[in-house]
Amino acid sequence: MLERITQGEVALSGRRRAQLLFLMDNGIYVVTILLFVLFAFLAPHFFTPRNLVNILISASLAGIVTAGYTVAILAGQIDTSTQGVLAIATVATALLFQEAGFSLPLTVILALTAGIAAGLFNGVIVVNGKIVAFVATLATQGVMLAIALFLSGGQTITITRAGLQEAVFVRMFGIPSSVWIMFFCYLLGWIMLTQTKLGAHIYATGADYRAARLSGVPVDRVIRIALVISALTAALTAILVTARSKQSALFGLAIAGSVDFVTALTAVLLGGFSLFGGVGRIERNLVAVLFLTILGNGLQLMNVPTGIVLVVRGFALVSAVILSVLRARVA
Repeated sequence: MLERITQGEVALSGRRRAQLLFLMDNGIYVVTILLFVLFAFLAPHFFTPRNLVNILISASLAGIVTAGYTVAILAGQIDTSTQGVLAIATVATALLFQEAGFSLPLTVILALTAGIAAGLFNGVIVVNGKIVAFVATLATQGVMLAIALFLSGGQTITITRAGLQEAVFVRMFGIPSSVWIMFFCYLLGWIMLTQTKLGAHIYATGADYRAARLSGVPVDRVIRIALVISALTAALTAILVTARSKQSALFGLAIAGSVDFVTALTAVLLGGFSLFGGVGRIERNLVAVLFLTILGNGLQLMNVPTGIVLVVRGFALVSAVILSVLRARVA
């Protein structure tokens, strides 16, 4: 009898644990829908075609960064160099297109190459230097910001040459191309993470670095690839930010929304990912990005002071970190 009771308690505990994990992983869908409905009633001009398109544009800029950042987090690497990569790529885009007069395709290729070089630099410091990614990329971000500051002469570069914004933000079916690019990035990310050996290696590396190495996973190569992907999507976002604002956003701050390390990390954790890597599904991060974008947009339309908006964003990050830690403990 005692054995039966004990087995029943264990089974019940397992069911409750599974239910709690399911709620933590998928709660972001429900919360996002409720927030959208709430602002549709409370925020002036929220549920209008123009504002909905603005939400999609802002979400696409943050979403592309988050798509690449997701890969780094899954591999167990907290990449803090996002703003540094954004700064280098946005300055490179403005200099090459405006000052050097390069064609748009060549400008895009070279700016993306700068992002790849930044990711490789991070990989060398983290893997070869045997330094924790959080600390290493914090240092490399300072180096990248200094390089961007030197290249731009400390000045914002205004783009007066026509063609960049018009080409980058072409509308397809009424939706700006940046939104389609975001969806394409998430589709590629989903295929890579769920349908390829590289995706399995990324999950394994993040879940248990030592066990993955003993199992034959090339963990050093996986970490380098993850950091390159994170930097590449940041560079792609920088091109879009520069095209939209028609100037070099030196410190990686996008207009009509924030595109930075904090936003990406908050979205990843709200999407049900573990802060320690190896757990999560990339499609949930897309919903988390929409949640953060809707939250910021709705508060601005309600004329909420900027200070309070920043407090809410900070509270969202703290909540996301707590949620990640609790999920790890429950699991």
